[in-house]
Amino acid sequence: METARSGDLLPTYSAPLLLDRYRPLARIGRGGMGLVFRGHDEYLGRDVAIKVFGGGNDEHVETYRAELRMLASLNHHGVVSIIDAGVDTSSPDDPRPFLVMQLVRGTTVRERVAERPISPREIGEIGYEVAEALEYIHAQNVIHRDITPSNIMIVNYGTEHSRERAMLTDFGLAVEAADAGFQSENISGTAPYLSPEQVRNEPLATASDIYSLGLVLLECFTRAMAFPGAPLPSAMARLLSGPDMPAEVVPEPWRSLLQRMTAAEPERRPTAAELGTELRSMLRDIRTPSKSPRGRR
Repeated sequence: METARSGDLLPTYSAPLLLDRYRPLARIGRGGMGLVFRGHDEYLGRDVAIKVFGGGNDEHVETYRAELRMLASLNHHGVVSIIDAGVDTSSPDDPRPFLVMQLVRGTTVRERVAERPISPREIGEIGYEVAEALEYIHAQNVIHRDITPSNIMIVNYGTEHSRERAMLTDFGLAVEAADAGFQSENISGTAPYLSPEQVRNEPLATASDIYSLGLVLLECFTRAMAFPGAPLPSAMARLLSGPDMPAEVVPEPWRSLLQRMTAAEPERRPTAAELGTELRSMLRDIRTPSKSPRGRR
């Protein structure tokens, strides 16, 4: 199988029909450990997203199989659905595991932040819906490990009375967490959004996702990364100090909440359930203009 390499500007893709059903088409993004393509389900006649992981040996492929089975068990409206999975062995020396996922059409939080300022209400709604999704996956003993503005999709269904919804995407780095936490051989994740314990490569708990989400919501207010720069300096910076939260940009009570979400000590951070409850209360306190199309929660 030929896949687009990281330097390709106009990538091409040539592959057999995966599982005799899914045809990869154009590359649409890059996620943790793989490339994402728009594809077509020849059997049902619908578009899908296909994430192709980097190649590996038989041991790596078996690890992927176990993780893919775990991810396929997730079923929540705030999580992009996994439809199918397999391993392309058309090149026997270079097996490529892949995921077939729901193709979500929308705007990422990164694109929205670059596009225009985001109101506190919008930020609260994004945070609430991601917290709700995290509460579910954490209850399934899963840690996402890569919460970033690019991995949260804002979906607009285009009907008169619907409002935009946030969905959590890209579970390519997600792991099943044992009671004692999970520790990998290598640091995994996107450098500007790593939790301190990820930077130290310590055993992880679900609080790691809360820290990363805190940085994403902070970026929605400031429209700038809290820890920019090259990967290593960016990752190490949070070990020296917490993220800057200027009071004139991040008002209360958001500032206090984000400080707790990005606390250096995991035990000081709220759980996803606690975060959802607090955000719901904060959203109710925001007065909605009478002509707002977003309505009340």
